[in-house]
Amino acid sequence: MKTREFLKRYAFVYCYVASVCLLIAAGITNAVTAVSSQQAFSEETVIVIDAGHGGIDGGATSCTGVLERTVNLEIAKRLSPMLRLFGYETAMTRQTPDSLATEGETIRQQKRSDLRNRVNFVNQYPNAVLVSIHQNQFSDSKFSGPQVFYANTPGSEELARNIQEKLSAVLSPGSYRTCKKADSVYLMNHISCPAVLVECGFLSNPREEALLRNKDYQKKLCGILASALAQRISLPENTVANS
Repeated sequence: MKTREFLKRYAFVYCYVASVCLLIAAGITNAVTAVSSQQAFSEETVIVIDAGHGGIDGGATSCTGVLERTVNLEIAKRLSPMLRLFGYETAMTRQTPDSLATEGETIRQQKRSDLRNRVNFVNQYPNAVLVSIHQNQFSDSKFSGPQVFYANTPGSEELARNIQEKLSAVLSPGSYRTCKKADSVYLMNHISCPAVLVECGFLSNPREEALLRNKDYQKKLCGILASALAQRISLPENTVANS
C-alpha cells in the first residue's frame, strides 16, 4: 500500500499520535474506521477553517470568563497544521484575535462587515470545504457535548453526520445528539461549498469548559475532526509520497 493511501486511511491514528503524544491513545483508537470508498469532494479541495467570532464580537462567555473567540482560534490553529501534515491544503479565515471587519462605525455594522468578508473569503476557493469552529452555551449548565450543523449545499449533511458520529463516540459516549441543518446562520446560508459548523462543546458546563481550554483535549478534538474530514476528502494526486 502506498504511503499516501495509508496515511489517508489511517489519518486519525497518525494525527492523534503526533499531536497528543500517546497520552490518551487507548481512549480513541476504537474511533478509527476505514475510509469510505466513495469520496464526496474534489481531490483539489481546500479546507477552509473558520474560527468563529473575533474582535469586538467575542461570542459566548464561558463560566470562568473566557471568550468563545479565544477558544475557537486555539482549536482552529491546532486543526490546520494537522490537516496540512497529511497533505491537505488549508486556509484560515482569521489567525489573530481580530475580526475580518473592514468597515462600519457601530458594532452591528462591523459584525455585518465581518460576516460578508468571511463569505467572500470562503467563496474565493472553487473547491472549498468549510469547517467553522464554535462553542455552545446554555442557561442550564448540565448540558454538554458536541453538536454539528450543516449548510444546505451538496455533501454538507454527509460530512456533518460523519463528524457528529465520531465526536459523540469519543468525547460524549451515549450522546443523543444528531447533526442538524443550520437554518439561521449567515455564513452557512451564503456560501456555495460543502460546509459544517462544529459546536465543540458547552462553555456553560464547568467540566467541559475546562476541557475545551485544555491543549491536550483540543488536540484530541482536532484529531477526531481531521479523521472525519480525511474520510470524506481525497488527497491531491500530486501529494509527494513514497511506497
